Amino acid sequence: MRQLGGGGFAVTFEVMEVRTDTPKVVKVLTNNHQKAIELFQQEAEVLSKLNHPGIPKVERDAYFVYFPRNSQNPSHCFVMEKIVGMDLQKYMENRGMRPIDQNLALQWLRELVTILDRVHKQNFFHRDIKPPNIMLRASSGELALIDFGTARELTQTYYFAQAQGQVTGIISAGYTPLEQMNGQAVLQSDFFALGRTFVYLLTGKQPTDPAIYNSYTNEMGWRSCAPHISPLLADLIDQMMAHLPGHRPANTQEILQRLDQIDQSLQPLPPPLPPPPEWPRRRVLQMLGFGTIGLAIPVGLYTFFTKNKTTLTVSSNGLGDYKTISEAIKNAQPGNQILVNPGFYQESLIIDKPLKIIGDGPVSNIVIESANSNCIVMQTDKAEVRGLTLRGVAGKKNNNFFAVDIPQGQLILAECDITSDSLSCVSVIGATANPIIQQCKIHDSVQAGIFFQKNSRGTVQDCDIFGNGLSGIAIKDHSSAMIQRCKFHDGKQGGVLVYEDGQATVEDCEILGHDLSGIEIRTNGNAVIQRCKINQNKGRGVYVHDGGLGTVENCDLSGNNLGAFYIDTSSKVQRSGNIE
Repeated sequence: MRQLGGGGFAVTFEVMEVRTDTPKVVKVLTNNHQKAIELFQQEAEVLSKLNHPGIPKVERDAYFVYFPRNSQNPSHCFVMEKIVGMDLQKYMENRGMRPIDQNLALQWLRELVTILDRVHKQNFFHRDIKPPNIMLRASSGELALIDFGTARELTQTYYFAQAQGQVTGIISAGYTPLEQMNGQAVLQSDFFALGRTFVYLLTGKQPTDPAIYNSYTNEMGWRSCAPHISPLLADLIDQMMAHLPGHRPANTQEILQRLDQIDQSLQPLPPPLPPPPEWPRRRVLQMLGFGTIGLAIPVGLYTFFTKNKTTLTVSSNGLGDYKTISEAIKNAQPGNQILVNPGFYQESLIIDKPLKIIGDGPVSNIVIESANSNCIVMQTDKAEVRGLTLRGVAGKKNNNFFAVDIPQGQLILAECDITSDSLSCVSVIGATANPIIQQCKIHDSVQAGIFFQKNSRGTVQDCDIFGNGLSGIAIKDHSSAMIQRCKFHDGKQGGVLVYEDGQATVEDCEILGHDLSGIEIRTNGNAVIQRCKINQNKGRGVYVHDGGLGTVENCDLSGNNLGAFYIDTSSKVQRSGNIE
């Protein structure tokens, strides 16, 4: 049993259900006041009636009472599904309160309204929607609504109690509407709180922040802090936060219909007719007389030749559309492809729109080097980078940066040669980060080759990972990685390190020649290892610390200096079909 958190009237613990060998959460009431007991029982009952992936699952018989030893006071408890991930308040704090983009806001708003649709159709409403009560699942990146301790069922008894002033007013500053403060909550009270939640997500400011809230007029002036979103989306959020419940959307279906309309309005226009075959820019300019007589190129004429191109070229010698990759990214349209010619590019790339950046030549001849920042920072939902050499040389100036930083989105990172002399070669951090890393050489970092942390996910396939200062791949903080057909060798520590609460699946990999063990699983880490060759490491083939979990099947673990396995007596490891 491990304590997860506490606050208010309850504390939560992680436990392992013996029958299914799956982690669960036990919530224990710490206040035996009658009203607290009623709310606690109510939460267990509500959750047992709501069956939806966006709501923690609670069995009908999950509620129980027991008397601790030497105590005359009963402890009220119930068992529920453990949602592995982080809440949206922690998510924003981990991002430095950087606002989310419009696409993610639309996705999350639709997810949460769909969850509320299930709640409301079962005649319940939540009454305490706010960022700490919304979880981002580490496994899928989907949202879940938690803490139903204040939820109420809409029955005749409720309406009678409300009329008599017997309904408790639940208040979360900035998120609770006036009618709820007065004990008159309705279904539309949830919409108010949800709208305030998205003001927080889209501005990075709490709804009570004076920068966006006037306490004298009770008005929100948040739009200027979210210029990146559609007026239609802003209008919907404002309507959800209307002062009077009757001015808010009537139900969840109305909100979902509005979201459909917003999505439709944001669809790109049909692509223009294909342009005529392109001639090289230099050839065109020579034909027009500009390339031979030294005249300045008119800006309008240059724009005419480049504005409709779907493929842009970058060449450091000036023979492409742009001399720097950053300039090409700035001027590219979403969905464009940027071809990078051989050259040496000292710059840091911020990918803030869906693009493909492709090396057009031998990887070793296309070098991006950065000493003052990361070589690449991912700041969009999807992008692709392929065929580049990425050198993180921040250590030369005593700076600390990754070669590639992926705090969000699905970056396809393929066929690249990546090094770093300060931090890890690749950092994957945050619950919305889910890259696919393929056929890369990832080597000679000061720290890990690839570092997954803070609820991130990702897939690593067919990579050569070697010579790193720490582990080849490290996974921690409820992150998970799928690692397939990779070769790990000659690392200064181990091949794969699964920290506390990390998860990894390692399949068909070679892991050899490390100074420590091939794979290490620490307390509460969990790894599934299948069909791997783990040989010639100076430590063990697989080292499992106390409380570690693992499955090792059909692997060759021969030839490691200290043997195939070390498994602590408190660990649970399933082994079958291995050569030891």
